[in-house]
Amino acid sequence: MSVREGFRQVAVATRMLLLESSRELGLVLGFSVIFPVGILFFLNVLAAPDLRVQALVGTIMLDMALLNVNALAQTMGQDKARKEFDLWVSLPVRPAVYTAAVALSYLPYSLAAAAVTLGVGIAGFHIPVPTSTIPTLFAGFFLVWASTLGIGFLIGALGRTPRQINSYAQLIGILLTFFAPVFYPVTVLPVPLQWVAYAWPLTWGSRYLTAVVVGNSGMALEAAAVLAGYVVLWSTLIALGLRWRQT
Repeated sequence: MSVREGFRQVAVATRMLLLESSRELGLVLGFSVIFPVGILFFLNVLAAPDLRVQALVGTIMLDMALLNVNALAQTMGQDKARKEFDLWVSLPVRPAVYTAAVALSYLPYSLAAAAVTLGVGIAGFHIPVPTSTIPTLFAGFFLVWASTLGIGFLIGALGRTPRQINSYAQLIGILLTFFAPVFYPVTVLPVPLQWVAYAWPLTWGSRYLTAVVVGNSGMALEAAAVLAGYVVLWSTLIALGLRWRQT
């Protein structure tokens, strides 16, 4: 299959799945907007003034990473339970097309949630975010989303039942967001755990967003390069390493 044909298939599949996800718009927006903004409210009250940027960054990571991992994995589990997954397998498309389409169908909601969270943080809680950094921040949102794509796919592909997939997605999502240094600086962790944290894409996503806000261009470029590496890794794994029979 040519690259052009692959993009065409992804576009068609994404349009179909967007129509399906729009039927659950209230539930999706409730989870992706109300929950993170509620978390931001409590964190902003409890966090010291110099940690409020980190609190905002961590909340946005919920929008871009937690929703991505859970939505992709759980959608694959639901498709398996409803036999819709068998239909995808029977079509002349690769796993990468299916995975990209499912993930892209939720990307607008994640970006909308991140935008609302950012706006509430700036206007409602007066967190200092220079307006000139907003385009660069949105580039980082996309990098965070793409760098966690493979995690959701692996959970959905390797899980056998929807209940198992849901449990794995919830557990890993919590580990990736609440136990990774996204709500607090990585230096808070003991040194051995810092090395473990640097193996997680969310750590680098948090470093990128924080660096952009505070104006540390060197750290931002370093984090962006690592996130891009994760994107290449997951894309290669999905495109070449897994086949329909393994799901």
